[in-house]
Amino acid sequence: MNKTQKADLVSSLKDKLISSAFVSIVHYRGMSDKQLYDLRIALKSKNCNMKIAKNTLVKVAIKGTDLETLTPHLNGPTAILYSQDPVALSKALSDMVKKVELLKIKIGYFNKLLVTEAAIKDMAKLGSLDEVRSSFLGVLKGAQSNFVRILSAPEKGLATLKQ
Repeated sequence: MNKTQKADLVSSLKDKLISSAFVSIVHYRGMSDKQLYDLRIALKSKNCNMKIAKNTLVKVAIKGTDLETLTPHLNGPTAILYSQDPVALSKALSDMVKKVELLKIKIGYFNKLLVTEAAIKDMAKLGSLDEVRSSFLGVLKGAQSNFVRILSAPEKGLATLKQ
């Protein structure tokens, strides 16, 4: 890889990581190509991404950003996972950790804070962003329906008295 390609990779990685809501670092030593492929497919199905790059290039990419706190955790064979939906990424990651014992969650970065493996697994138990939105809309729609029912109740009562 020449200098131009490295510079492009670093700038691309920096843009992707900075624009992501949730970033996680995992240790994948010993995983087979098939297992890595399955991890990528599981992440893609939830609109999450994974990048395997040299740690030195990742360190250059995150230097001078809030993500620089991840630098001490960039050692050994690491992969960077990132997504706009932290719950979806956490679910995909914890599901894969259950299937592949060699995959280890090192650390996560969410809301300008480092997140431990236990917190990532707890986040995986939450509903995804779409699930939370749909349940919220259901609550709003239910409240509107109840309000309309209460308003129309006196009319129905009067109609039954006349008969």
